[in-house]
Amino acid sequence: MNVAVLYLIVAAIGIVLALIAYLRNRNNVGGIIIGFTLMEIVIMAVIGVINGVLGTPNAMLGRLFMTFSGSYGFLAFAAICGFFYISGPLAGYIIRKPGAATIAETMNGVAQVLSGNPNGVMVLGAGFLQGFMSDMAFAFYGYRKWTLAVLALSGALAPLLQQLPEVYFFGVGDMGIGYNLVALAIRMISGAVYAVVLVRPIARGLARAGVVRGTAVAMEESKTRLSGQAA
Repeated sequence: MNVAVLYLIVAAIGIVLALIAYLRNRNNVGGIIIGFTLMEIVIMAVIGVINGVLGTPNAMLGRLFMTFSGSYGFLAFAAICGFFYISGPLAGYIIRKPGAATIAETMNGVAQVLSGNPNGVMVLGAGFLQGFMSDMAFAFYGYRKWTLAVLALSGALAPLLQQLPEVYFFGVGDMGIGYNLVALAIRMISGAVYAVVLVRPIARGLARAGVVRGTAVAMEESKTRLSGQAA
């Protein structure tokens, strides 16, 4: 299949999912485009860059799996892919505005390219698709629900579109639909686990340290602390 056609298919799926999220929350949407403060932009960039730089060694480990593990290498790589998806859920949870996850994951891709990711420029597209699908999890709930279940969904959805072009680039399409669905399931579980285990502790730790001052999670943490003191 031509790469351009593949990305058109991915884009069409993305548009349909975004439309579903919009229709689901159309009565509660105050505005589709919401501006970011300078602090929020800096936070998204820092989250993306740090996770992107740390993701390059993870990508090298994945390449090692695929080199020495034969047909099982792509599946083994899938198990550690959840680390690549952390930027989106983390930025989304901290900032709680449409697009935060997408921007952070896209910055993640940029950082991976600049830090020598062995997969090359394809990680730019992967980063965008991962962030977009992470955003969709929050969008389905109108950016109003921030439970562990929603975080798990954000991490799980991250690879849903991103794996389609990867099947082409890594040449595993010939392994069959069953093999690729298993790989996708492993990636989704990995994304959910990483999001549940890491996102909330990191976000709350940053809020308590005053690093993300002025963000939604910082205000929530402040209210929780005041409630605890009052009690």
